[in-house]
Amino acid sequence: MCISGQISLRNFTLLNSYELPVAVAAGVYERACRSLTLHHLNPADFSPDPSKDGHKKALIAMYDQRMKIGRPGRPVYEEARNRKGKCPICGVGRVRQVDHHLPKSIYPYLATVPINLLPICGDCNREKLDKAPTCYAEQALHPYFDDIDADRWLRARLLTINGDGKPYEAKPSERPEGWRIEFYVDPPSSWDRQNVERVKHHFSETYKLGDIYEDQAADDLPGLEFAFEEVFELGGASDVSTYLEGLARTRSHPNKNSWMVALYEALADHVWFCSGGFRQVAAG
Repeated sequence: MCISGQISLRNFTLLNSYELPVAVAAGVYERACRSLTLHHLNPADFSPDPSKDGHKKALIAMYDQRMKIGRPGRPVYEEARNRKGKCPICGVGRVRQVDHHLPKSIYPYLATVPINLLPICGDCNREKLDKAPTCYAEQALHPYFDDIDADRWLRARLLTINGDGKPYEAKPSERPEGWRIEFYVDPPSSWDRQNVERVKHHFSETYKLGDIYEDQAADDLPGLEFAFEEVFELGGASDVSTYLEGLARTRSHPNKNSWMVALYEALADHVWFCSGGFRQVAAG
């Protein structure tokens, strides 16, 4: 599709000569996605001979130029972008862009391969760098091939901070110097070590999802203060905890690893928060 029209004979001839290498590369890439062996791929096998001046640039430009609005490859781009409404990486942002799971700058044969094109939000796209995975853990999760949501692995905790800037367990009557919410990966013991390291790298290094979720929590909690206050007046800390547990259950139906599920469960278990600390948290 990308070279089907609005193209010079020279570019058509050059790009058309790579049809077989691109098709072969797509098959190798898909098998590696399914077998979790992307780190074993040799980037040299996914790029033209360096002596062929301009060929790599032309393959990359097939995505940059031939998938623009009005160009023949645009339907492939639109199909990839419209696969999800919300970003499949963070589950927060709206999909606005398309990203390459393996970067086109290193794997130009995959520049226009549909299964290498992922719907993504702007924040996640900015965090991901053009790097080739060099070990098992560096393989970012692929929305089309990886399904890890059968198990619960995302958790959160509320930390209260003392005057020395250190976390401590605040008592219900205290007003700590500060607080912060942390999100972290805590998979079940049945997961093997390699899978745990891979998810942790995806979460903390590739996309820095904890930062995204902490921002979401900071925006979310002030809007719930009135509801917490009403529940607290009626039944005290225990009712606030029960209310938060209900919120967590409601949010877990579409996605048990939603940042909201992790947040509300953590707050439900936090005595200081449920005993009135929610007022200080909501104040910022």
